[in-house]
Amino acid sequence: MIRKTRFFLLCAILLFPAFLAHCGEDALSIIRKVEEKQSVDTSKSQLSILVFPDAGDEKNVRTFTVLSYSQGDEDSYMEFLSPRTIRGLKLLSKGDDQWVYFSSTGRCRKIASSSKSKKRSVKGVGGDFSYEDLGGGKLEEKYSFEIRRDGKTEWVLEGMPKKEDSVYSKIVIYVHKSNYMISKIEYYTEEEGHYKDLRTDEIKIMGGRETATRMSMLNHDKGSKTTIVIHSAEYDTPLDDKYFNPARFYK
Repeated sequence: MIRKTRFFLLCAILLFPAFLAHCGEDALSIIRKVEEKQSVDTSKSQLSILVFPDAGDEKNVRTFTVLSYSQGDEDSYMEFLSPRTIRGLKLLSKGDDQWVYFSSTGRCRKIASSSKSKKRSVKGVGGDFSYEDLGGGKLEEKYSFEIRRDGKTEWVLEGMPKKEDSVYSKIVIYVHKSNYMISKIEYYTEEEGHYKDLRTDEIKIMGGRETATRMSMLNHDKGSKTTIVIHSAEYDTPLDDKYFNPARFYK
C-alpha cells in the first residue's frame, strides 16, 4: 500500500507542472502565445489566391498570383503578379491604415478607416478577404477575449471589439493546445450574423517554421469561398524599407 501511494505521489509530482501549464492559461495569455508563434521580424512569401464565386463549384475559379512581404506585427505589402489585367496592383497595410495602388490608372489612394470601407474586398480581385482581413495589427489590440470553451485539445475564444467602428461585432477563434496554431476563426457582423469562417486547411514546415500553407475563407452570406495557398516562405531576411513606405511602396 505504501509503495502504491508513493508511486501515485511521484506521478502527480511529475505530471502536475504540465497540467498546470494549460489550466493556468487565460484568454489573453493564449492570444499572446498565438501571436508570438506567428511573430517574425520579416517574411517573404509567394502565394495564390483562388476565388470561387460558388463555394460548391470547384471548377468555376479565378486565380491570382501574389508576392507578399511583412515586417513586424503592423506592416504588410502585397503585389499582384497575375492575371495581366491587374498585374502591378499593390496593397500596403500599416496597422489600421491601408493604401492601394491601381496599376491600371497609376493612382494610389488611402482606404477610409470606416467599417464600411474596411469590409470591402480589394477592387479588381473580389473574393472573401476584406481590407480588414488583410490588414495588420495585433488581435489583443482589436478585441477583448474570453475563453468560451476549454476542451481537451483546443480552446475556443470569443473576441469582442474594442473600437466602436469595428468591421466585426465579434470573432470566435479555435486554437490548438498542442502548438497554439489557429484552426478556425468565425466572423460575425450586426447585419449578417455569422458572416464568414476562416479555416486552416493545411500546415507545413516552411523556412524552419510551422506555417499555415492553405487557408479558406467561406462567406455564408454569398455562398462563396476564397482560398489562399502559400507556395514558398522565407523568414527574417532583409527587406527594402520602401515596401512599407506609403510614399514609395508603389514606385
